[in-house]
Amino acid sequence: MATNRIKKLGGVYKDEDFKKLLRQLNGRAILVITVINQHCEECIKLHKFVGQLEQGFIDKVPQLVMVYGISDLPLMDDQSPSSRRSSKNNEPEEKEHKKLGDSRILSWKGIPEGHGYAIFLSETDVLTYHGVFEHDEYVSNIIDNIRRFRSSIKTLAGLKGKRIFMEKKRSGIVIETSGTTQNSQILELEKKVTSYESKMKIPVYFCKGMMQEISYIVEGEVKHKIKGFNFDKLLRKIKR
Repeated sequence: MATNRIKKLGGVYKDEDFKKLLRQLNGRAILVITVINQHCEECIKLHKFVGQLEQGFIDKVPQLVMVYGISDLPLMDDQSPSSRRSSKNNEPEEKEHKKLGDSRILSWKGIPEGHGYAIFLSETDVLTYHGVFEHDEYVSNIIDNIRRFRSSIKTLAGLKGKRIFMEKKRSGIVIETSGTTQNSQILELEKKVTSYESKMKIPVYFCKGMMQEISYIVEGEVKHKIKGFNFDKLLRKIKR
């Protein structure tokens, strides 16, 4: 392999292991950790993109470092990680992790179900998609964040990320796009937001969800909301 910016891993890893790698990147690239579950047919979409990166496509995305691995954990959406037991001998999860610590299987508590991916924008800004997630959005989520890298625009990890944003009583403008939103619309919105960058102190976040709307949220409470993507209209509401 001509590059070390994509690597397959096996064994048991902690958050700190990946944060060390992130510190080595020193803000030059985003780090994506992908856990492909061998029991999920949809994960072929993740595997296909990783394969394209390995075949040389990663040279076209210099702001990306990819670490990936395979998990053999069964898909149990309604089972919490703390209650998982070995199906063979009823050993607790800690011993199962030791069993998984080999060169074939990736185990990381950041994705306890062994199914999903995380995009590290910094040590404290991590977008995690795991458990039940949209596999079709995997590539576009990565590309979107590469494009927004070093810009003032940030991303929330879907509707779950938006809910956490509000629960933590954070503030900002959240632009929610849906599955029918065209990429050209998103790019146009990003241009519009960037044009206001020097005049506006309010952070702006993009979020993939069910609706096409823009919300102004202050300390977890929606102050203004408009349907559609008329960013100027929302700003006028905020200024009143």
